[in-house]
Amino acid sequence: MAGRHVSASLTKPLLGPGRTVQAHARGANVRLEATPSSNIDDGVRKNHFPGTPLNAKIVPLVSDAKLMTGIEATFAMVSFLMNVAQFTLPFCFVRVGWFAVFLMVLAGWLCMHTALMLQEALVALTKEGIRFPEYSDLAAVAVGPVFAAWAQLVALAELAAYGSNCTINLGYALAAMFPISQNTAIGAACALCVALSAFSDRLFAYVGLLSSVATVVILGLLLCGGPDSWATDMLYLPDPDYIPSTFALIFFAVGTHPLIVGVMHTTRSPTDLRVSILGAWPIATTVSVLCGGMAYRIYGSALQPDIMANIEGELRRIAGVWMAIKVLGNAVPLARPLANAYARSLRWLPPGHSAGPLLMTPVMVLLAAVAMFFADRLEAFYSVAGCTITSFNVLLIPTIAYLSICKPRGISHYCAVGYAILGAVLSVSPVAYLLWQLACPREDPSDL
Repeated sequence: MAGRHVSASLTKPLLGPGRTVQAHARGANVRLEATPSSNIDDGVRKNHFPGTPLNAKIVPLVSDAKLMTGIEATFAMVSFLMNVAQFTLPFCFVRVGWFAVFLMVLAGWLCMHTALMLQEALVALTKEGIRFPEYSDLAAVAVGPVFAAWAQLVALAELAAYGSNCTINLGYALAAMFPISQNTAIGAACALCVALSAFSDRLFAYVGLLSSVATVVILGLLLCGGPDSWATDMLYLPDPDYIPSTFALIFFAVGTHPLIVGVMHTTRSPTDLRVSILGAWPIATTVSVLCGGMAYRIYGSALQPDIMANIEGELRRIAGVWMAIKVLGNAVPLARPLANAYARSLRWLPPGHSAGPLLMTPVMVLLAAVAMFFADRLEAFYSVAGCTITSFNVLLIPTIAYLSICKPRGISHYCAVGYAILGAVLSVSPVAYLLWQLACPREDPSDL
């Protein structure tokens, strides 16, 4: 049976053989018992997974009733996609006009299609006895341990980017509620997160339940708090110079593929996970297009990347409260893994423990420093992160794993190759652009 690979055409039913469905359906609530060796290889490199026999049988531990259905998983995915970065998407219309609708739909399609590829690769690993496959497992099986280590670093970099973004927006919220400067608000946000890190992440899970409500309220305040008359200074033809950076900004907001792994571990079957993928991105894209288009129709070119800056008066204070609620559900849980990583590498944190205020302080200070620098450069921050970090996690890892593990054929193969090339181009484009700018002589140095 050596050399046998999983059929993975996206044009065929995803479930495939019954053995694949059973393995994934119980992948989050099973223990594995070794059976007499059958020398199953299936193209997976066993040496990357010591201690987990590939010839394992499934023994259920808990009822599937405790796992999410397709609708519940869809709601969870939508809540992930409607993150704080979504509030900047209306500004994309200012840069490229109504062409932003096409870019949002394109980014949503790319994310949804690569998420399906990611799912098939994860299902293949689950079939081979990898109980809870992570991004590093995909990278290790697809390429090797070096690529897996690099993927782990990129994952931490993405957490740092989202953590800095949360700090920026929490600073915006505090500045809207109190008469303080922007840097003072960011510093206060940093101190608040350090103090709250004394509590476990379970507390923030309850705060996160209000995240979707906060999103609806803030977007509603944005649309209700605008001018009385429609804007007349809208663009109908895009500025070509802004198309790449705008696409990267959108990509940063809608690319949340590492979170799919967690959703997979808590869904009942591949069908439920597929339903959530096919439902979440169209819903999030529709909301972004409708709210962004309506905001652009109201504010026109006066629309700012900081959503709080567009809301005035008492409504701005109310929006600040809801923004703080939304951010506080994510800020500490996003920053804590960074503190755990460095503390465990220095052997300051025992296994099984989580970082508290003392260990969180250096991380939050660094995130606050980044936040202060990029607070007035939010568009550049999102664009660079979208080109580098997000493109690696959304385009490169899923497609490389899909090509290596699932061995697709036909149109699926060519789509995966094309997405991988696009991800590689986006990943190196900021450095290439900087080198090009430095190499081209300019009369005005400020153009750099």
